[in-house]
Amino acid sequence: MILTPDQKQYCLNNLAIYYQKVVDQSQNVIKYELLTRLPNPDIVENLESFFGDLTPQESLDITMRQIDISQRIFSNTGKLCSINVDNIVLVEEDLKDKLLDAAKGLTHPVILEFTEIRPMPPADSINSLFFKLKQHNVSIALDDFGTGFNGMSIFADYDFDIIKIDKSLITGIQTRPQKLQILSHMLDLMNALDKQHIVEGVESQSQFEPLCDAGFEAFQGFLFHKPCPVEEIL
Repeated sequence: MILTPDQKQYCLNNLAIYYQKVVDQSQNVIKYELLTRLPNPDIVENLESFFGDLTPQESLDITMRQIDISQRIFSNTGKLCSINVDNIVLVEEDLKDKLLDAAKGLTHPVILEFTEIRPMPPADSINSLFFKLKQHNVSIALDDFGTGFNGMSIFADYDFDIIKIDKSLITGIQTRPQKLQILSHMLDLMNALDKQHIVEGVESQSQFEPLCDAGFEAFQGFLFHKPCPVEEIL
């Protein structure tokens, strides 16, 4: 479905921001992820296609709004937030500069979580930006590892601090022990490289318990918390 300019602008003007908890093995909240939702899902058939059709500047504007909200959440709760960043903003130098300028103005820690919608630009230039961002209260996360464009080469070539393991990798671990064994080896690799992790899409106790037993320490999913409007904690 192709949106008219008026429909697209309506969506951009009225985007809703939700939050979801990230928890530890004891299900204590350790951080939040900010999520963007459309004001009227009936206008757009597919959320990913809507964000995929945004211009780089429009995508960055959404990120900037979330950065502002994350500061308010940190002031209220003391918890930092993960903020999704469409990696299309990494293509244009002026937008990279704007993102870095926003980081320089931070008074609180945040996690910038780069999404899998598009391939990442070449590693050398992006790692240079990541290094600069990390000087200003920013951690860098790879979203949805194991799906889309976010495979092992991304994991190896880019200087991410946090790896978010996609829900597709934990689906069926209750009945497929080889999947859990693979995840355990991935955890060993992340620990060896001094990278943090978050397991996404945990929906049942039968998934949660073996992941804990395997040594995973940070989790996100409907088992713990369904996304809620951010106004609840503002």
